[in-house]
Amino acid sequence: MEILDTPNPNAKKILIEHDLENSIYIDENTETSINEISVLLTTSGIENIFTGPGFVTISKTSELTWDNIIEDINSKLDNI
Repeated sequence: MEILDTPNPNAKKILIEHDLENSIYIDENTETSINEISVLLTTSGIENIFTGPGFVTISKTSELTWDNIIEDINSKLDNI
């Protein structure tokens, strides 16, 4: 999984293959069987996820820094 910057400072693009419908927003109320998406949904500071073909875009709250969020994501992914 590769995490890329976007023009929006509160959003990052993550290259990931998935079978989710494209162009939908996912939030903490969404159920998914994709482990990586579940990790993103349980990461503090992530507001929502937008799906695209071969990627997702995550948006964060303005209160947290990307360093903390990415560290948390990587830590959780190491455990799957």
